[in-house]
Amino acid sequence: FSLSVTSMKNVIMKVFLYHSFTKKNSQMLDLINLGHRMNEEFPDTWKDISIRTVMTQVCVLRHKESKKLVIVGNTHLYWNPKYHIIALLHIHALCTKIQTIKELYKEQGESASVVVCGDMNSQKSSLVHGYLTEGSVPQAQDGGALLNFLSTNVRNPLKLMLARGEPNYTNYTPDFKDVIDYILCDEHSTVGQVTPSPNLSDLERSEGCPSAIFPSDHLPIISDIVLGETA
Repeated sequence: FSLSVTSMKNVIMKVFLYHSFTKKNSQMLDLINLGHRMNEEFPDTWKDISIRTVMTQVCVLRHKESKKLVIVGNTHLYWNPKYHIIALLHIHALCTKIQTIKELYKEQGESASVVVCGDMNSQKSSLVHGYLTEGSVPQAQDGGALLNFLSTNVRNPLKLMLARGEPNYTNYTPDFKDVIDYILCDEHSTVGQVTPSPNLSDLERSEGCPSAIFPSDHLPIISDIVLGETA
């Protein structure tokens, strides 16, 4: 059984099962506590975070034949690199919610795979990329008190790996060319076929996206993910 996921502005999938949980467990309580501590120690940063929202959706899908579950989280993180800490805490909230749902299914005797994807607006050197791929916030020697706080207190509860590797570009404009969109899956799953990166000559000829060749401002990335046996 494999699941094809397209990471673009929206992810279109057949939803076989959707369930929303409101029960608070230790993961969510830790997240709430983190917010309280940031509000006390870094009130200006917390104020910036509290007035900016993010679009996120979480779906729980069940494959009809194998009965396997997969939790899919899709998001569009805040775009301005000046506020990279906002994007970090938004993705941390998403991963924490997914872990909460995963644990609730585990209590019912079911395991679930995980896929996280979307427009992360985050380059390879970003805090978000480090959080998603390494599980923690890289600690910089000159990062100051806030980054030291985040490095110590923000840990990704999910163990994820890139399901598409690093394409050449996912955003290509006259002023900006880099990878900012990602598909990740849990470490128990495996990656099959992936779409190749667009031909650089086509990108150069189109003078950036969107264009007649690439009608979106983002380039699509597609991965064939084979769900593994999770604990």
